[in-house]
Amino acid sequence: MGLRDFIRAIREYPAALAELRRTQQALERSEQTCAALRDEAGERADHERFLTSQLAAVQTALVGFCPRLSSLEDMKRFYDTVSPSLDASGFTLYRMAKELTGIDVSSFFPYEDSRGLFTEADGRQLLRWLTAAHFHAVDWSIVPGTTYERAALREVDTAAPEYREFERQLYEKVLERMGFQHLLTPDRDEASRVPRHPLPQPKRGDTR
Repeated sequence: MGLRDFIRAIREYPAALAELRRTQQALERSEQTCAALRDEAGERADHERFLTSQLAAVQTALVGFCPRLSSLEDMKRFYDTVSPSLDASGFTLYRMAKELTGIDVSSFFPYEDSRGLFTEADGRQLLRWLTAAHFHAVDWSIVPGTTYERAALREVDTAAPEYREFERQLYEKVLERMGFQHLLTPDRDEASRVPRHPLPQPKRGDTR
């Protein structure tokens, strides 16, 4: 190192030292932040384990103290109690109905879907359309000037045995999906149940 370089190094030393101290301070702050994050992660993990244990205890208590959900009315009442927390928008209800029937609302009603009718619909609104399609409670009419058919839903006979059986299977599936299968009575004769793979539904609402 020449004299000129030595003099330059002396002049630059205070700035380099200040930069080193700033770097050390930033490193210390980073280490403190990492330590705080580790502590927070540990607390969250402990809380998650507590909630998991609490949920298991609650489920055990439900099985021990609550009667089995043997009737459709019992299952619906139980669902209505827990749904504000577990299925507020009703999409679990709709997805299980879709799985049970094989009906996709958007495909079954393409005209209404093309107009965005289902874009903002919640699960319970979609379920109404699915139920009408499944039980053939739909009137169709040609949209003037097009080859599309518009759907008008009729009321479904909710007292019919077929509808009651559909609802029973639906709420059984929903409660099983939510983790309450231990509260349900054992399955009944499968011969009386809706087929798991239903016959294909006709596609309506588009070109005849």
